[in-house]
Amino acid sequence: MPPGGMGPGQMATMPSAGLPGLPPQQTPRKKGRLIALLAAGGAVVAVLLAATAVVVVRNGSDEPSGPVAAEQCIDKRLDLSEKSSTLQTVPSALRVGCKSDQAKGRVTKVLRTGEGTVGGFTFSAEGCPDDSDGGARVRVSENDPKYWDVCVRNLKGPHPGDPGMGGGQIGPGDCISGEIAFNRELPCSSSDWYGKVIARVATESQCPSPRTMEIAKNTSSSDPRPILCLGAGGGVVGPGDCIKDPTFSFQGLEKADCNDTSAVAKVTGRVRTKNECPAESDSYMEAKEDTYLPIMCLKQLRPTLKDEIDDLGRT
Repeated sequence: MPPGGMGPGQMATMPSAGLPGLPPQQTPRKKGRLIALLAAGGAVVAVLLAATAVVVVRNGSDEPSGPVAAEQCIDKRLDLSEKSSTLQTVPSALRVGCKSDQAKGRVTKVLRTGEGTVGGFTFSAEGCPDDSDGGARVRVSENDPKYWDVCVRNLKGPHPGDPGMGGGQIGPGDCISGEIAFNRELPCSSSDWYGKVIARVATESQCPSPRTMEIAKNTSSSDPRPILCLGAGGGVVGPGDCIKDPTFSFQGLEKADCNDTSAVAKVTGRVRTKNECPAESDSYMEAKEDTYLPIMCLKQLRPTLKDEIDDLGRT
């Protein structure tokens, strides 16, 4: 029967008003008190249940078990260091529950596992997701001889692995140094980066054209994408840039303000053969070593020192 309603075929009963000659009915106060007590008791039970639930949640643990795996957390965060590069010293860390106050980073990928001591080790982070902030060597307890080399992203920013921030895996939007031996990653906010990566690919032919001016190669034999395609900017000279006199330059071409007297030529293009130079070009430079675009097309602004020396020889 619906609450407060009548069932079919039933008669409604009226409350008794008492019979003549008999004392009037007393108000059932005890019953009211009982109802009140029951209601209060229900509230107490509800409070106790809520408190029990709070205790269960607070005492619950998300401490993982078994091997270290992706999406688990560690007690270290990865911050940018001056020695940040593709091959870098990585911290040792312990696995913790992701709800723990100690959780600082999340495992994005497990690279390998092994056994050994901790400290002073390096490993290549090749194969990590592009947004990884770096790598760590993780154990499930301090005395456990087994470790896992993993890729990590910090639970909270800043994220060195984000494009241009200077750490993690080198990828599009990152800046690198001009060192010959190592293409060390640098923050794009610094003043001494050489080239900005616009793509990371398996072969030179996959670099985006015509935006790619130069390439850098990762020497790791296990890297499936060893080619870094560099666009104009930083130390990479591109169309529209002006250059200083290259006659006695031992550190490569240097850029110059096109309105300054130190600028001897303006770059009109970078191509594979001199026949591809734009019509406004009146000279060119050719790289001696094997380069991605060996011909730099130029429009000369003023004589170089070599031109002046050659003129003296002709007089």
